[in-house]
This record gives sequence, structure tokens and C-alpha cells, in this order.
Amino acid sequence: MNVTNQSPVKPAVAKRSEPTPSQVIEPTPPDVNWQVRRVDSLSKSEFEALERLAYDYGESPESYLAVEPERFCILSPDHTAALSVIPAGRFLHCSGGILAAPENRSQFVRQLSDWAKKNKRVVACYSIGEQDRPHFEAANWEVSKFGEDTLLDLDTLKWSGKPYEWVRRQSNFCQRMGLVAREIHPEKLDKETWTKLKGELFEVLRDDLKDRFYDREINLLVGKLQPDNLLRRRLFVAENSQTERIEAFIVGNPMRGGNSLALEMFRKRSDATRGAIPFLVKDVLDKLRTEGVRQASLSLLIWKGSREYTGNRSSAILRFGLFAGDHLGNLLYSTQGLTHFKTRFRPELSNCYLCVSTQTSILSVLSFMYTIGAFRFSIRNAVKSIRHSITRSLTRKKSDES
Repeated sequence: MNVTNQSPVKPAVAKRSEPTPSQVIEPTPPDVNWQVRRVDSLSKSEFEALERLAYDYGESPESYLAVEPERFCILSPDHTAALSVIPAGRFLHCSGGILAAPENRSQFVRQLSDWAKKNKRVVACYSIGEQDRPHFEAANWEVSKFGEDTLLDLDTLKWSGKPYEWVRRQSNFCQRMGLVAREIHPEKLDKETWTKLKGELFEVLRDDLKDRFYDREINLLVGKLQPDNLLRRRLFVAENSQTERIEAFIVGNPMRGGNSLALEMFRKRSDATRGAIPFLVKDVLDKLRTEGVRQASLSLLIWKGSREYTGNRSSAILRFGLFAGDHLGNLLYSTQGLTHFKTRFRPELSNCYLCVSTQTSILSVLSFMYTIGAFRFSIRNAVKSIRHSITRSLTRKKSDES
């Protein structure tokens, strides 16, 4: 199925009605008729407009997460622009960039600035790309580098040569072990088969998270497993042909009108065949190439290169916080290992920015951490991770000395 030719979809979410007072975060100013509303409170036409904007104009890996029903959004009255939001008191955390045609974004940022000032809100927009950074700087927002996206040009991607030796080796091994990759099309499955498959997906998810520092899905920059609300997201699985068991899966978010796909969710069983995820990534990329999809993303590397950018209004607090977070994150859940894995596919790295309507403060950083669920971690797994990291460092040090 070529994602670029799909027809508009009907939202697979609960029936929507007009918003109740508790669903409206802030009354709109007379000159900018905006409301921050839950996605599942939108009317059918409003939701279809939001979904279309995310599909057509989303340019970051998490742009399409705007369709998740428990999130909030700002949707312009003429349905030409939108912003995905998770509110936390007076702070609005907005992921996925500006969902609007490029020619409309500068005006949208100016209106957002006025709206935030009049409503005394601190707005933080994450994953802003290089092309939109000047709009925020012109509006006098604080702009700091937040990380780097991992982009693959599928028109030129080749698996030959030494740079891709590791990818080929992982893929070949998995094929010999009987792994088969396929895309799941829920609309083509009968109810019983789809129910069984969904159960397996959640088994894989729980198994993947059970020993992690965060043993549950986090918020904002990462999607939730919602198999009944895929819409134009795509689901790929690696299945063992001998055991007929799903060992790993990937969910891809469409971007740029289907000309790009972000591989945003990677999950595998703890006893999955070694190399199951790179095997599945390679197969998905090969499939996308045959469909004419031009570009793919392996999603954002938060923290990477965050200290390199020092613009006119970049945040020293944020640079220090990301630097500390990078080192702490590597100790607890190996962020360097994740970076190493993704860069083995030789992506082109592009800067992503965090833009704040006023300025970053300790309180706004704490609000961000609370919003993503940074304080809801497993103490047991944290102790195990620290112990494992220390043991690994000591082993490496002894090896270097010898």
C-alpha cells in the first residue's frame, strides 16, 4: 500500500461533541479566536482538518501524534494551521512543529506570541526545524538547540559497502533464523485475527518496557501504542516463521503528505532474535523505496549537539540541563547506545530546536519533566541500570589498562 495515495480517513476515536467548559483551557482573545481543546472534543470536520494538517505539513517525527485523542490542540478557525499541545498549568508544551503550509507559519508564530502574552501563558515548541527557526527568532522567542533528527534519503540509500556491513549482517542473521517482516493492514483482517494480533503487540510492549528505567510509555515526544487509532500511521512486524510469534514491531508516522515516514516507535521482546530491530528497519526502508517514498526518519536524538548552538537568545539553563540530562540518561538507559544504533544507518543529521515564548526557567524545565513523566520511573530498574553501567565502565577500564 502506497501511503501517498491513501484517501482521507475517518477518525477512529470516540464520538465527538461540542467542548464542555472543562475541556476549554483558556477563553480566546477577541482578535485571535483560539482555544486549547482536547482532540477528542473536536467535531468530525475539525478532527479531519487537524489530521489533514498533520499529514500534509508535519515535518518532525512526532507531528502526526497530534491525532492522539487524549492530547490537546490549537486549531485556527479557518483550519489552515494547528499546533499539538499538552497543557500543564500556565505552561503549554507543543510537540511536532507548526502544522501549516510554509507560507502561513510566520504569521501563525506572530499570532501565537500575541496570544501567549495576552493569556499569560509560557509556550514551548519542540522539534522546530531549521527552516522555521527564523520565524521564532523574528518574534523574539528564546531559541535553543534541542537535538538532531536522523534523516535518510531513500532515493540514494544503498546497502553496499563497508558503512552498511553491520546492517547487512544483522538482517542476514535474522533471515537465517526464520524472521519475516510484513506490514499489518487492520482493515484487511477479520475481528478475531486483529484482536489476537493486538494482544501480541501489547505483550511485546510490556516485555520491552519491563526492565527499563521508564517501565511505561512516556508523553509528549513519544507516541502511545494505539492500534485502533492508527489512521494513516503504518504498522510493521517481525514475525518468527517457526514459532508464529511477533518478536518486534515498528510504528511509522507519515510526514510531508506521505513523501516521508518517521519510524517513531521501536519495540521488541526481551528474548527476540538478535538484530530483530535493525532487520525490521532495513525491510521497512526497502519497502518504502519501492513505493516511491522519498525520505525516512529514525526519529529525534534528544540532547545530541545541544551545546553547539548559541544564538542571540539561546538558554544557558537549557544547555546545562540537556548536557546533564545526556550524561544522566546514558547512565540510566544508554542514550549513547541509542545514538550509536541509529547512526549505523548513516542518516543525515539535522538540527531541531526548542522555542520558548518568553524564556526557559527552572520551573518550565520541571514542568517539561513532569509532562513527559520523568518522575514516574521504576526505582528497581533504576538501581539495576546504575549497577550495570558502573560494572560496564569498570570492565572497560580494566580492559583498556590491560
